[in-house]
Amino acid sequence: MEPSFHPHVMVHLAGMIIRLLFFFSGAFFLLWYYLKHAAKPAVPAATAGDEAKAVMPLRLQACERFVLFLERIHPSNLLMRLNSPGISAGQLQSLLVKTIREEFEYNLSQQLYISVNAWELVKNAKEETISMINQATARVGQEASASELVREVFESSITRGQIAVDVALDAIKKEVQRFF
Repeated sequence: MEPSFHPHVMVHLAGMIIRLLFFFSGAFFLLWYYLKHAAKPAVPAATAGDEAKAVMPLRLQACERFVLFLERIHPSNLLMRLNSPGISAGQLQSLLVKTIREEFEYNLSQQLYISVNAWELVKNAKEETISMINQATARVGQEASASELVREVFESSITRGQIAVDVALDAIKKEVQRFF
């Protein structure tokens, strides 16, 4: 006797084959979709040129701020701006040192955008200026007039020749020139 196939068995077999085709095509599509999107980065990586372009304005701004800081703490500018008649040398000393430290702290985060050498020179300029003021105050005395302290600081900066503020200013200007 020959095996006989009933039509309902053929329909059932065809239905199973169709379901398997749908299942495997769905699995294939999901795998293809996953591999296509997993291979691509979500955000395109910036090239070195793009990074340099993005950082350049920040570096220039930092240099500008340090030039401004150094100009503001230059003894001649600082003394002309903060000298008040009628106060003592000790009071002026306190005001000068406080101003230098506040301005330094205000610009502290900008060190990220300048070279290590330039940053060291900026710190040295701050420290030398404070030291110059403290030494001049010690020479004239706390109770002397502010004008005596001003004169002593000017004389001290003249005898030193090029002071650390000038050295740091030159370094920052050279750093800006390297950008271009």
